[in-house]
Amino acid sequence: MLKSLLYEILENDRSKVFVIYQSISFSFLMLSIIFGLYDEIKGFHWKLHPIIMKFELLVSGIIAFEYTGRFILAKNKIEYIVNPLSITDLIAIIPFFQPFRILRFLVIGARFLRIAYRYRHFAMGLTFIFRTVSFEFYFIFSFFLLFFVASLLIMFSLEVGAGNPNIKTLFDALYLVVITMTTVGYGDLTPVTFEGKVLSMLIGAGGLFLFSVSVATVSAGFFNYVQMLRMGMISFKDMKNHTVICGWNETAQVIVENLRKVGREIVLITQQEIPSPEGFYYKKGDFGREEILLDAGVDKAHMVIILAEKLPGFTEDSIDARTVLAGMQVRDINRSAVLVLEILLRENAKLIKRRRIADYMIIGGEMLGVVISRFAQEKHYGEFLNYLVERTEIESLEWKEETTLLEAEKRLEHKGYRIVGVVRDGRTSFFPRLSYQLRKGDKLLLIKDLPKEEKL
Repeated sequence: MLKSLLYEILENDRSKVFVIYQSISFSFLMLSIIFGLYDEIKGFHWKLHPIIMKFELLVSGIIAFEYTGRFILAKNKIEYIVNPLSITDLIAIIPFFQPFRILRFLVIGARFLRIAYRYRHFAMGLTFIFRTVSFEFYFIFSFFLLFFVASLLIMFSLEVGAGNPNIKTLFDALYLVVITMTTVGYGDLTPVTFEGKVLSMLIGAGGLFLFSVSVATVSAGFFNYVQMLRMGMISFKDMKNHTVICGWNETAQVIVENLRKVGREIVLITQQEIPSPEGFYYKKGDFGREEILLDAGVDKAHMVIILAEKLPGFTEDSIDARTVLAGMQVRDINRSAVLVLEILLRENAKLIKRRRIADYMIIGGEMLGVVISRFAQEKHYGEFLNYLVERTEIESLEWKEETTLLEAEKRLEHKGYRIVGVVRDGRTSFFPRLSYQLRKGDKLLLIKDLPKEEKL
């Protein structure tokens, strides 16, 4: 329960809780950097020091919470601790306001790096938004620059030439133009010439128009981005080491729910409408087309799962043919990805086995039939399968020395692990004897009881 909640807050970038929390933590972290830089350059008034110190402690607490949460979620705790990003987080926890100046700059640097990596999802979204409105934005900016520079130089020339006592430098004219353009109008600086007053009116009207158009353009970009996400029109070519699911059905829903716990990003490809994708990215399109597969980042994916998606007008044979074709394309694009296919007809599965297209293959209904038949033979089979599915989790561990399986069992016993298999040279030996000699580089398949609060 605790791990699931922490994952939703800290890692699942498709959940609403993640977006809300990350938005708040990003704002607090940015404020801490701004306050730190201001204090270094100018210095806060002494009356504000208690408030700023309390704010710094709050920011340190937020970073400490995230560090601890990710430590709990990490499968390999030692790897997490020595990871450079985790070390950066530890440095960022230190409150900025303390006497050692070198440490101050170190903390600011760590927080900058933290923002650059931890909040990269926001940066990717903003980059896409501004890229979609770049033409309009550049046009508005060039017109704004032309209008602003012309207004500044003309205002300075008019008012200084007329001997305006309030405008003596170019900065005074800059201040007047900016305040007028933003329609703030403090009234501390005002033009004295007729031409200057007319120009001020034009600056005010022009500024109001330009800022309104800018806000409308950026707002349209945000709206289009959200709509494209919902409609599955975003490209995920830059994504790496993720899982791609081709096809949407009841099986896909179960897969998504379970893979979310693993922590890998998920991209779903389907032609069906999915208005509110939860826990995964959505790419609308036919997964039989190579360009759609590439848009989903199949070439850099860790695993690709192709499901027997039932569409109107498709027979079981044509569904299998579509699945096989997609599998062959995936294998051509990415040789190293783990490929899993769901096939409806057993005779079609023989072809796939001969051609060795997929790493794993599930024949629709066959697995369920085997499980039910086991239940019918002996009720203890059913209890055992339920135990494996609902009350255990399976993990893998790379073994780094030569020992017997018995010695490895003893070392892992205190962590609650039991060894169920050994992977060596791409082959898996299940339930090897205790005298089995492990080598450096072997991968151990481990089973572990879930904590009571996590049992289903």
